[in-house]
Amino acid sequence: MSSNNIPQHLRIRIIHADDDIIVIDKPANLRSVPGHADSPTDTTIKLKRPSDRLTAVEAWIQAIKSIPLDDSDSYKNEYVKELLQNICTTNNLSSIPRKLEPFARYVFRNRKRLLPSHIDDEPDGGKNEPPQKKQRNDDNLAQKTKQPSMLPSMRGAADEAFSIIQRLHIPLMNLPTPTEDWESAQGQLRLLGYGDFANENNHSLSTSEKRKLHVVHRLDCQTSGVLLFARNPESASKLCKAWRERDVVQKVYLAHVMRWPPYDDQKLEEGTIELPLAASRTERIKWEVRELDDGGKSSITKWKIYKDADSGEDNTTKEGAILELHPITGRTHQLRIHCAEIGSGIVGDSLYGDSPVPWDAGKPTILRLHAQMLSLRHPRSGEELTFKAPRLW
Repeated sequence: MSSNNIPQHLRIRIIHADDDIIVIDKPANLRSVPGHADSPTDTTIKLKRPSDRLTAVEAWIQAIKSIPLDDSDSYKNEYVKELLQNICTTNNLSSIPRKLEPFARYVFRNRKRLLPSHIDDEPDGGKNEPPQKKQRNDDNLAQKTKQPSMLPSMRGAADEAFSIIQRLHIPLMNLPTPTEDWESAQGQLRLLGYGDFANENNHSLSTSEKRKLHVVHRLDCQTSGVLLFARNPESASKLCKAWRERDVVQKVYLAHVMRWPPYDDQKLEEGTIELPLAASRTERIKWEVRELDDGGKSSITKWKIYKDADSGEDNTTKEGAILELHPITGRTHQLRIHCAEIGSGIVGDSLYGDSPVPWDAGKPTILRLHAQMLSLRHPRSGEELTFKAPRLW
């Protein structure tokens, strides 16, 4: 799908773009980054693995056992069939590495068993060494750099064999279908020509211009508002560091709640919520309030009744109140859980609150939580920047 065919209500809006950062206004019900096509708010998915789904190791073993060895014409390299045949005779198939570089080193270490004919063909009797891991000290480096590299013919056989096993392995994992580019903010930026090597076929661009996007922070799929991406590793590193320094980056969210006792009953117009949070022990995507000594992490949110900048009037109505939320920490679902624990939860929330709204992938509701403002220093110039996105509810 091209950028012109993206549904209007799911299109991102570019707020700011330069050589280091991209700031967008993300609509509700759009993912921040690519994922899988399954609903991001399916609470029926439990932590326990379904019995009919293989683990990565189980699928890897089954893939090796299913290697077709009868048709010799399917292997262009004469060493590949020999390597695969001997891999299948390995006593402990789970010991065979599932990543390419460790797999290549495994093949070299066991070359006498896995590729005996290749050893016979080598002029030096198979004394070459494969590429080494990162050296730990100068003495080891001086010693190991004297060793020659793995022969290209053996490395080629290892690469092709790994590719064959991997092609058999991936379908057995029963993984969800990956999302298309238009289904995430980062993917839409790719369609628009930003980052993720979207211009890799443009040979007039230098290597530095073929940059990958780095998401600095994320918004829940159902949350709308300001979202920031870095366009190079240096900017991403500086921005992530700024995010950890809580007084450097300022974030303001707006949330619509139906009931807020601190304001309704106690007539308080602002306050602080301090409730430690941890991942749920029973539901995959949910978090919950849990004490610090039970694995909870400190979570702090400052709140106040939102007042319109033009009229100066607060936004309290018979249909609830609009809160201005300042997260001091950035835990998963922090604002949603804090609002649900203190009041009635955020309107449209499909996970938390008094009456969670069931998720409907075909007709999702709007979560009334909006990232209205983001303030930070530019990672290169140090200039103070503030970005805003208007709410649509």
